[in-house]
Amino acid sequence: MRLPARMPGTNRLSGLISAAARFARRVGDSIRWRIVDRVVADPVIAPCLSICARLIVRIHKPFIIGITGSVGKTTTTEMVAAVLTQPEAAMRLGRVARSSKNLNNDVGLPLAVLLFDEWFKGDGYRKLAGLCRVPFRAARLAFTRRYPDVLVLEYGTGWNGHIHRLAALAPPNIAVVTTVGPAHLERLKTLEGVAREKGGLARAVGPDGLVVLGDGHDFVSDLEQLSRAPVVKVSGRGADLSRNIARVIGRRLGISDAAIDSALAKVKPPQRRLNRMEAGGITIIDDTYNANPLSMRLGLDILAQTAAPARRRVAILGSMGELGDESRRYHEEIGRYARGRADLLIGVGDLARHYKPDHWFADSATCANQAGNFIRAGDCVFVKGSAAMKMIAVVTKLKEQAAGQLA
Repeated sequence: MRLPARMPGTNRLSGLISAAARFARRVGDSIRWRIVDRVVADPVIAPCLSICARLIVRIHKPFIIGITGSVGKTTTTEMVAAVLTQPEAAMRLGRVARSSKNLNNDVGLPLAVLLFDEWFKGDGYRKLAGLCRVPFRAARLAFTRRYPDVLVLEYGTGWNGHIHRLAALAPPNIAVVTTVGPAHLERLKTLEGVAREKGGLARAVGPDGLVVLGDGHDFVSDLEQLSRAPVVKVSGRGADLSRNIARVIGRRLGISDAAIDSALAKVKPPQRRLNRMEAGGITIIDDTYNANPLSMRLGLDILAQTAAPARRRVAILGSMGELGDESRRYHEEIGRYARGRADLLIGVGDLARHYKPDHWFADSATCANQAGNFIRAGDCVFVKGSAAMKMIAVVTKLKEQAAGQLA
């Protein structure tokens, strides 16, 4: 028997209904994942991790070196860990572990104490699945004899009292404050607020400990007065400051200068922190991890120092975030500073208009697609911006274009 023909438009209507159903399922899944993230996973994960991490610290009582600062936390953590994990130090100190991949907040610091080396990834369901591993990890660490004798931990902040809470979880025996500058001002409001917050780590050290302060800012004496422990002040900027801090800590723990220097010579900068590379006749300085006025000035100085006299200096600068009410002023100041260290200034993002750049792009994707039009062989190119600007896209595109020219 012959089937009746479909009415006109039936196939199209059926397709539209199927597409609408698929879209609704995706939206529903997305909403459920966000609910799990914000209502279940995020409020549950940090407290659970904190409880487990506190237990491990109380059981094993590791020697803790805590590092904070408005600039240079991760680089300093890397260098201190390098000094303490080389053979001479290992014989003296035992096992050493460090925080990695910016594990420095309410979730990250406990993960580092529990010897995880990365964040829980994915949506709320996957985060909760990761959380289910934590009690088993904590139970195993509680009874192991191979838990690290020394922890090198990074302490970040996002609001007043944040570092105090992190320091209560993992009280440092040695505290490092690299520097104090304009960062997280949306919540900390003033530079004095930043200094008080960073000073929470210095306050947490007992009288028999040590506080190490970078001396390149206006709040050194304020931080020194907060400390109950002896204070050592250290000079330098950028990687030089991090090396000098690592030397102070190494000597404090009885490591020879020769061993310290040997370890520091092997340290490479963390990813997207002043990473220098050659590509198709141009030099790229990738400093795209994050940005604030202090790190911007440092990076622009590196650009000026790196470029040979005959080479053009190009600064591609994204907006800086979390600077509060003074955001415009800080961007204008960086724009003026850049003019003394760059021959061509390109801005990315709304706030980057205040740099008064030679060329401006609304976002990093647009800049990535067009920046090659302004770059020529022999240029030294510095790329930086806040994490939200995703300036790594510009670096990636410049490398791809350079590789295409060489192919």
